[in-house]
Amino acid sequence: MKVVTISQCEGKPGELYYPLSVQELAPPIPQPSESQILVKISAASLNHRDHFIRQHLYPGVAFNVVLGSDCVGRVVSVGPDAKNESLIDRRVLVYPAKGWISKVSAPENPGAFAILGGTSFYASGTLAEYLLLESADLISDCPAHLDDLHAAALPLAGLTAYRAVVTQAQIGAGSTLLVTGAGGGVAIYAVQIAKALGAKVFVTSGSQEKLNFVTETLKADGGVLYTAKDWGKKLLLLLHQNGLSGVDAVVDGSGGKTLSQLVRSLNAGGKFVSYGMTTEPRLEVAMGAVLKHLSVIGSTMGSKREFDGMIELVHKHRIIPIVSSVIQGLENTEEAFQALVAPGRVGKVVINIRQPKYANI
Repeated sequence: MKVVTISQCEGKPGELYYPLSVQELAPPIPQPSESQILVKISAASLNHRDHFIRQHLYPGVAFNVVLGSDCVGRVVSVGPDAKNESLIDRRVLVYPAKGWISKVSAPENPGAFAILGGTSFYASGTLAEYLLLESADLISDCPAHLDDLHAAALPLAGLTAYRAVVTQAQIGAGSTLLVTGAGGGVAIYAVQIAKALGAKVFVTSGSQEKLNFVTETLKADGGVLYTAKDWGKKLLLLLHQNGLSGVDAVVDGSGGKTLSQLVRSLNAGGKFVSYGMTTEPRLEVAMGAVLKHLSVIGSTMGSKREFDGMIELVHKHRIIPIVSSVIQGLENTEEAFQALVAPGRVGKVVINIRQPKYANI
């Protein structure tokens, strides 16, 4: 079985970049036992999490664990205790984590929660030809309108966006939402989900090309460049031009001074949902946010119940993930990482996994 891991090298976190290792593992195909199920992976996609792991900027980095959190595939074998032969040949998406079933506020046991791929906390990953899972509870049927390449782009970023927009920001028909950093994977899904729910969506972006894409292709209702001077004031003016005093919520992945820039653009009692901090590992909260009774809410990943909710919404509204590039074969994963960090990228990087045919599967 072909898999992709990282190899150790010397250097300081943030300055090194662990080399990839494409390996053939023996035995060639893992066999499920007890209640395990085996998924033959058709396609996988990368997240910035994988890039951070290679820089040793992520907790629990491991050198003997397969990389990757996202994939689509078919169930090809089940353990003797699974007792569900109907699983065989089902096309499925894999929940990209474990240890979070349905609790709304946070994982039931935060110490047991772990994201799939690349760390010692969850010793499996999706950059492989096969994925052995402990239970069928970790899979969901893939929406039929998605081909494998688009489906593989959905799990982690789609789940993160769904929890941020639906569970935490509580966006629905008639709501108004601002999504910052539009062009990134989670931000794109946030726009798509909010528009599908009937909300008005405004965005910030770092380039005019990305801004044009989000407003013209994804039908966001307007946006500003966060690279512009006084971009917070420009956004407020844009909202006023659209007959709005502010937005009901912000979904943000940048952190830093973003909230301080947006206090005036949020309605009183509004929500600021933070799912990441790409600018700096802190969030500045000005007193103005307190005086407006704003809620600052952390949001990362999501539960299996939210994963199923996200898939149901994608199916119902025929949402199609945005894919920027497709790389052929696990042996070309380095090319996929280059595409991941390329300037101007909009959408996900997907690896189409070519597999030899095995006689017994």
